[in-house]
Amino acid sequence: MSVKENLEKVRDNVWELPSGYKKEMRVPGRLYLDDESVKDIEEGALEQVANVACMPGIQGASIAMPDIHFGYGFSIGGVGAFNYNNGVVSPGGVGFDINCGVRMLRTNLTEDEIKPKLKELTEVLFKNIPSGVGSKGQIRLKDNEINEDLDYGAWWAVERGFGWEDDLKFLEENGRMKDAESAIVSDKAKKRGIPQLGSLGSGNH
Repeated sequence: MSVKENLEKVRDNVWELPSGYKKEMRVPGRLYLDDESVKDIEEGALEQVANVACMPGIQGASIAMPDIHFGYGFSIGGVGAFNYNNGVVSPGGVGFDINCGVRMLRTNLTEDEIKPKLKELTEVLFKNIPSGVGSKGQIRLKDNEINEDLDYGAWWAVERGFGWEDDLKFLEENGRMKDAESAIVSDKAKKRGIPQLGSLGSGNH
């Protein structure tokens, strides 16, 4: 029996994978999809929704958003909220590109100015912005700078000319989480992160 056959429609655009699907599930899976999207969903992605529902401290439901597809532990488009005291913190659940996002940049250029040079512009962007598996950024950090970056977030980048102060008001937490503590991040994680600073991830980024 496929995972999909276990789905139950709760109401329009809301489906549930019952907690009885796997005995280890602590909560049900909850999917926000229309009927057509449910037909196309990958079995592996559904299995990942069930796996996340088994994690310690998960609250309410293991959730899947409309962009759900197979990921590295969590499904991409998967959401899990965990109890502060007995839950888990799992950035690896969504691969190692957590906080991937979309930003819109405003310029004074018009569509008429850009359109004839679109191909050339695309090539220059790909050349200058590292992306893909194993890509490395062009930002070189001194010994303690990774700690400053972790503690001060986008503010650190703005101070070094990688952004404008006006950008900060459009970022979550104004680009800096006040309780961030670089001291609790392992040296191994820092070493993995340093070469990726200033790069994009892989896949559909």
